[in-house]
Amino acid sequence: ETVAKRINLIEKSIDRISHQVDDVLDYVRTSPLQFMQCSVRDTIFSLIDRITIPDDIQIKIDKFDVNIVCDSEKMEAVFINILMNSIQAMPNGGTLTVKLRSNDDFIEIDFIDTGNGISEESIEKIFEPLFTTKQKGTGLGLASCKNIVEQHNGTISVKNNPTTFSIQLPKTPQSFSKTEDN
Repeated sequence: ETVAKRINLIEKSIDRISHQVDDVLDYVRTSPLQFMQCSVRDTIFSLIDRITIPDDIQIKIDKFDVNIVCDSEKMEAVFINILMNSIQAMPNGGTLTVKLRSNDDFIEIDFIDTGNGISEESIEKIFEPLFTTKQKGTGLGLASCKNIVEQHNGTISVKNNPTTFSIQLPKTPQSFSKTEDN
């Protein structure tokens, strides 16, 4: 029994270290974007199926859908990071709403949670590398999200009341700059 407990602790430590190394690599490594068309709604549903959602958290996703041309693997990393952060921001349960809006050239994706919000001093630094409010966080998740969104010539922002992460992305690669390795 003691050996089993220690093996379990070792496995958890390996997972934590692996996650931290992945965060660092995701932040410092820039690879060329691999464009493909994808449904934003289908992508978010697929990610929700891969994560554990507490019973006291409800996720609502707009029925409206839009296709964008993006590096789907990188965009999945952005969406899952924001989904996980939103879920963790609601330790006593709540609702996460995902809204999609579209105009001729851009789409906007809003992740709105009913958590306690982000402190004023933290909201100013939230996208800075190595800034974290989590005891086990690396402070690279949202910084990496910002890098990926900017690689796609998009923007990401956050506001409180309610806490809303907004991502604006161009619909087509024509909106992208010719240098994708910045």
